[in-house]
Amino acid sequence: MKKLAEMIKGKVAAIALAAGLSAAFALPTAAQAAEALEASVGYYAGALISLPALVAKDKKFFEKNGLNVTLVPISTGPAMTSAVASGSVTFVNNSWDNLVVAVDKGLPIRGVAGSTAKVPFAFIVRKGLDLPHLKDGYPGVIKDLVGKKWGVLALGVSVQYMEQKLLTDAGYKKDDATFLAVGGPATARPALQRGTIDTYLAIEPLPSIFEAKGEGKVLFNLVANQGPEMFHDLNYNGWWASTTTIKNKPEVVKRFVKAMEDSYCWYSDPANFDQVVAVMQQYTPVPELSDAQYRVMAKNLMPTFGPAIDSRSIDTWAKLDVEQGQVAKPKTRAEIIDPVAPETFSCPK
Repeated sequence: MKKLAEMIKGKVAAIALAAGLSAAFALPTAAQAAEALEASVGYYAGALISLPALVAKDKKFFEKNGLNVTLVPISTGPAMTSAVASGSVTFVNNSWDNLVVAVDKGLPIRGVAGSTAKVPFAFIVRKGLDLPHLKDGYPGVIKDLVGKKWGVLALGVSVQYMEQKLLTDAGYKKDDATFLAVGGPATARPALQRGTIDTYLAIEPLPSIFEAKGEGKVLFNLVANQGPEMFHDLNYNGWWASTTTIKNKPEVVKRFVKAMEDSYCWYSDPANFDQVVAVMQQYTPVPELSDAQYRVMAKNLMPTFGPAIDSRSIDTWAKLDVEQGQVAKPKTRAEIIDPVAPETFSCPK
């Protein structure tokens, strides 16, 4: 009887110990939830270039890293710059050439994480355009586009400078085409259909829509390292924060960067591809594409993303800004990117 009592007593103690350990391990999660920090993140609605933040939100990587994030749709790069500089949005998604210019002007902002590891643009032309040098690819086909109407998001922005580089790298002058501001993909597409413009440097899903509907063709794709060598494997954009946020809310920035890294490791895993496509379709439905066509587009986009920001990319964009007269002298990575941002990154094994 005494032995039975001792056995019962031992089991009760073990259960109590297990319950205590369980509660102890549960405490950090509860504490993290109680201490969730607020942040807002600007993203480009209707485009897939801000995918890392969409995944981080949908798959709760922000939440797991102790952030309560509100996604804020913003339509253009200049609007992104204004939003983060004014403090109305905590983090924004914008290009590195724009950051070089912004910092040069004295705006209190810095890069904190990468987003695109490649330049995510394809050069498309409207249906019916005479292209006798099409088979030559880039740079030969540019001869057919000299003197044509080249559409851009806006005049004096990075996309126009990139288009001018397509000309000069092919041996022509940067003004050997007429540049017309037609806005984003939603307004560029009808401009191409009407013949208001002949070409457009576009991000997905417009290039895929264009070819699927027979409205024109992709002449070359910068994602595939077609085009000027300077654009090959070049980081294009990333996530910015104000220096005020970086100084006064370092934990918010640290958690955001970690969420971006966790998001990348998840969406770059082929095992999660079907779920990635579902997230894309939730935020950017494209009725013009079949499910199979959408999946092809998504698969081609996956290699364009990454959280690192390498020095060579910043140096290249800074050089382009100098060539275009946007800044007097180039900025270095250390001048525009906060140390919290990784220069290289690989997912844990």
